[in-house]
Formats: sequence, structure tokens, C-alpha cells
Amino acid sequence: MAWFERSRGAIFAGLASASIVGSVTAEEITPGREWLGVRDAKPFPEWNRLSGDWAAVRTALEQAGVTVDAENVLEYSEVFDGGVEQQDSFRNLFTLGVVADLETLAGLEGGTFFIQYLSVTAENGGSADAGDLQVFSNIENDRSLDVIYELWYEQVLFDDRLRVKVGKVDANSEFAYVGSLLAFSAAGEPTNSSAGFHPTIQGFPSYPDPAMSVNVFVTPYDDGDLNLTLGYGFYDGAAGVDGVATGSRGPSSFFSDDKSDDFFHIAEAQLAWAAWGGLPEGSLSLGGWHHTGAFDTFAGGTDSGTTGFYATIQQRLLAPRGIDEEHGLYVFAQLGWADEDVAEVVRVYAAGAVLVGLGDVRPDDRLGVYASLAELSDVPGAGFDRDELALEAFYRLQFTPAVYLQPGVQVIVNPSGDEAVDDALVGQVRLGVTF
Repeated sequence: MAWFERSRGAIFAGLASASIVGSVTAEEITPGREWLGVRDAKPFPEWNRLSGDWAAVRTALEQAGVTVDAENVLEYSEVFDGGVEQQDSFRNLFTLGVVADLETLAGLEGGTFFIQYLSVTAENGGSADAGDLQVFSNIENDRSLDVIYELWYEQVLFDDRLRVKVGKVDANSEFAYVGSLLAFSAAGEPTNSSAGFHPTIQGFPSYPDPAMSVNVFVTPYDDGDLNLTLGYGFYDGAAGVDGVATGSRGPSSFFSDDKSDDFFHIAEAQLAWAAWGGLPEGSLSLGGWHHTGAFDTFAGGTDSGTTGFYATIQQRLLAPRGIDEEHGLYVFAQLGWADEDVAEVVRVYAAGAVLVGLGDVRPDDRLGVYASLAELSDVPGAGFDRDELALEAFYRLQFTPAVYLQPGVQVIVNPSGDEAVDDALVGQVRLGVTF
């Protein structure tokens, strides 16, 4: 089994992803272009991208090594009961990414260049209305952005045993993401932010503030059925405690201490298997991180740096159409630990299940549930009365490969651990389109 390296460029915690998808095939090209040598084209409802093949220009680009993908996610939500305030709100996220396979384009074996533009609207309610700490929508952002979100170069060497990525990177695209070595990550399906983004990680250089970085990944063992990959990332930590919006900046705060001299380190070991105990593929990861910044403690002092750990696991339980198809039942879980003296969320216990494909009638729809318990710091001065529990259920209607509608409901128990705030009932519906 060839392990699927997912260059997600995870643009938001958990959903995150503007994945670099596979190339358009001749079957997706606009019908009636036999003069280009294309026959048996798929009808419009079966296109993987809504904009099609651009009169064969897209195929020509991909044959030359350049892939262009865009995605828009529009979401409406409403706090029906409890929380801080019962209101509705809208949010919209658009991404446009270009990946260049430099081996095809310029003969540079193992080289890849990626650039991604991101536009998101400022939040007009959302978690401020629900009062939750874990943030029920993973595309929510408190400010509007129109930025070059990611910009990096990647080099693969020694028969894929060594991978180096340098540039502006969303750390969640490489670390602390469930099943990142696998072709499908079930944690990317729920809309609650904590499903993909560990709320225990302090100053994580992820959405909306990726950062300049150097990432190195080594695969010491891969026999086709079992893969062990070790990774380390060294990131600009300016956004973590110094308030520098690295998501809208270039490398200035990484190479100069005029803005910040803080850094973020993260390391992870991930084991992935093609089959285990008669079950299909799965993965297990263990990671640790350290931020060098000065963090205010709840006791009124300052800590120089803070450290934490995390673990994730995903297992596919059913593969009714074979392992080459995504259909089946997936379960996943994650744990996180942080320093209770400086972190609001000191431990997270989360788990979920996603069913991909509901028989022959709705073969591409998805049904999922998710739960995340955030244990909040109970040291004097932290100010939390209880722990927060987020529960989510959703159904994804896949109208075409390029268009989906995902309604869902979430219950937030003890929002932000504040006993003065009632449990919140939140409804939401998300429309996603791939162009």
C-alpha cells in the first residue's frame, strides 16, 4: 500500500483543509470535446469540480505539473436556546490554492511548490453568542482576512524517506491532526473546532495565523503495510503571546526580533497501518510541543515557556466497497494535556464516529457524531466553575462530488465553564462547493 501523504494546507482547525486533490481525468472533461481527443466524458453532475475543465485548459496545466483548486464554504448558525444570546450568524470562507509539481514542471525530482489565497469574513456572533470555549464552528474568525495564507516549498528525498517543508505553513496541516498519513481523516468531518485542532496547544501556529517554519519528516520504517514517520516543526511563535497576526504577514517576525523573539517547537511520531487484526487501515500518533514565549499565570506571575502533549488515533472498522474506496465506518479519538498554571484548557478527551456512504441510495453521504470534554484549569485565579462538554451530530448530503450541504446540531454543556451561562443548543448548516 502506498501511503497517502496529505498536503492539506489545513486552512482551519479540523475542517481545515483545502486539500490538494487528484488531477482531473479525461472522464471529467466537458462533453463534446472529441476534437481534443477526449471521449466518454462524464455528465455535469459527476464532475469533481463545479467549474469543470475550463475547455481543457485545466487538464493541460495538470499535465504540465500545475494543479489549481478552489473551495468556498458558506455557513449559517443559530443559538436556539441557552448560551449568552440567542442569535443567528453567517460566515464565509474561500480558498484558492496552486500546487506545482516541480518534477513534471521543471525536472526537479521530489520538489513541490504551494501557494494558497484565503478570504474569510469577520464573525458576527458565533461562539460569542453560544459562549463556548472550544468554538463550535471551525471556520469562525474574529476578523476579516484576505491573505496569502500558505506559501511553501517541499522537497522529498531518499525514496520518500525524508521530506523537508520550508515556508509559511499552517502547523495543523502537518501536526496534531487525526490520521494525517491516511487518505481520509474522519476528524475533518465535524464542524466543531476541537475535532481537528487541539485546544490544549498554546500558541499553535494554525488558523487564522500560520507562520514561517522549517519542517522535517523522516520515515525510518515502511514495509508497505506498516509505516512509521517522525516529524519535527520549528515555527515562528509571534502570534502565540505577542499578538502578531502572522496569518497576514511575511517572514519578518521569524527572522527578526523587532516584533517577536518567540518560537514554537512541535514533534510527532505517527504509526500507520494498512491492516491490523483483520481491520482496515488506521493510525496512531503521539506528539509534544513547547512554546518559548512568556505566559501569564493565573496566580499573577509569569512562566518562561510552556509545554504540552497530545495523542490521536483513527481506525476504519468497515470497508464494504474495499480499501480503495472511502466508504465505511471510521472511529477516532484524541487526548491533550497542557500546563494548568497558564492554559485555560488543560486536558481534552474527544472521540467521534463517521459513516461514509449510506447504502446504494446515498452512497456518498456522511453521518457523524462527535464529543469533546475540555477540562478547564481549576487552579486559583483561573475563574472556571466547571468543565465544558461539546456534543455534535451532523449529516452531509453530497449532491455531486463538487457540492455538499451539511446540517448539524450541537449541544454545549457548561459553555466556558461558567455556571452563570445556560447550556447552549446550536443549529447550523454548511454549504461547500469545490471549483
